[in-house]
Amino acid sequence: MKKLRLLIVEDVEEELESFRDDLEDYTREKERDIDLVECKTLQEALDKLDNSFDGAIIDLKLANHRTNEGHQVVEKIRKSFFRIPIAIFTGNPGDWNHNLNEQTMLIDVFTKGETGHYELLDRFWEIYNTGLTRIMGGRGRIEQCLNEAFLKNLLPQIKKWISYGEIDPERTEKALLRYALNHLFQLLEDDEERCFPEEFYLYPPTLDRITTGSIVKMDEQSFVVLTPACDLVPRGQNGEPNTNHILLTEIESVDQVLGGSKSKSKITELCRNRLQYYHWLPKTDFFEGGILNFRKLTTLDKDDFDEKFGKPTIQISPSFVKDIVSRFSSYYARQGQPDIDSEDFVIRYTT
Repeated sequence: MKKLRLLIVEDVEEELESFRDDLEDYTREKERDIDLVECKTLQEALDKLDNSFDGAIIDLKLANHRTNEGHQVVEKIRKSFFRIPIAIFTGNPGDWNHNLNEQTMLIDVFTKGETGHYELLDRFWEIYNTGLTRIMGGRGRIEQCLNEAFLKNLLPQIKKWISYGEIDPERTEKALLRYALNHLFQLLEDDEERCFPEEFYLYPPTLDRITTGSIVKMDEQSFVVLTPACDLVPRGQNGEPNTNHILLTEIESVDQVLGGSKSKSKITELCRNRLQYYHWLPKTDFFEGGILNFRKLTTLDKDDFDEKFGKPTIQISPSFVKDIVSRFSSYYARQGQPDIDSEDFVIRYTT
């Protein structure tokens, strides 16, 4: 049975006792295993915090009610890269520092007396059930794969990396990170499970500049950038790409492609990319999806592109970009040939 490990930072014994009672009822009723670690002081919380937790419930005001010591606990989580969800559970929600909202995995700021303990526990369990805290908290598959890559791939070549580090430490560190991630990606990619639609995209994009597979939008029409990756790499002191033109292909809706047809077989062909000049983009909560039409291409001058589009809105993930580029190249590489009379050969071979 999975066990959620939860930290609660609260100095009032009555509050803790109430939480313990509700937790006991909650785990029994919902058959969920939760390990609660209590901290009554700031120092106790700072001492116990590590990457073994799946979440933290934090009161802002502890023993010293003149200061919001709970913020220091949040800062410890942020600066230590523990990457766990946080719920602020306080009688003074107006004291919360909203500058920390985007720097932490904040579930929400809850007011004591208005939010029940069951609701808090449900929110943490929903996140825990995805596996996010085990993956990003340093206790899951990523850590196992990194350890394997470290022992089997990186350490055997450490002498070479040491020689690179003697010449350019900063460049070596970046290269070593890429090298480690390449091994990690290969280990994680060896999986026959079907992907969820969200895996198709990077959203929001990790880069402000366009790359192959960037989705850009002008008015209501979306496009995908198909300019080769080598042409879009920033070069020189000004960081300009090695091209002055951007190649785009249009994203059409399913209705545009099918013309209103509801044929299940046709839709299946689209979704499985069996039609030569189309490529399906799955729908998610942040993107309406659609169909790439390789026959609808546009080339824009780089300055004109920057003026009309600017930054990408979404980025297609690298593994899916490779497939799109491959199918795009295959479509435009086809040359065709005259029909050859094979009737005589068929007759002779089959008789």
